Amino acid sequence: MASDDVNSVDPLTRPYYLIYQLGFLVGHNLDRVLRPLGLTRAQLGALSHLAREGDMSAADLARKSHITAQSMGAAIMQLAAEGLVVRRVRKENARVIDTSITDKGRSLYTKVREKLRDTEALLLRELDDDDLERFVGLLQHVYARLQTEEMADRDRQR
Repeated sequence: MASDDVNSVDPLTRPYYLIYQLGFLVGHNLDRVLRPLGLTRAQLGALSHLAREGDMSAADLARKSHITAQSMGAAIMQLAAEGLVVRRVRKENARVIDTSITDKGRSLYTKVREKLRDTEALLLRELDDDDLERFVGLLQHVYARLQTEEMADRDRQR
């Protein structure tokens, strides 16, 4: 067989495999940070987007967080029950319900960001400033590329 036979290639040399595995490890680490605060990843995604971008619908939050509308709906309901977000009918279109972050939600989000900043510092502590800047730039490039492809796929499915 060819030299790149699946059994002869070390997966730790393949970028896609490394990114995939890193996603699991980062997700597990994120869950450890969020669990004591009573948050899920979906809830963090909602708080993050609302804090940075302002009010939006559950459907928009779901798209931006890369989860289903149903999962985001459940996350928003729990956040609303805890007073971290409020939901209001959009004035221009009564069929759309927008979600807004409350002061309590913003305060919790700030706390989470601080904890994640500490976790990130531990994760990346062996990179000097130049390496970190290059690493972040490469991640941003790959992310933008995947976002573009995902949007194109959505357009083709419509």
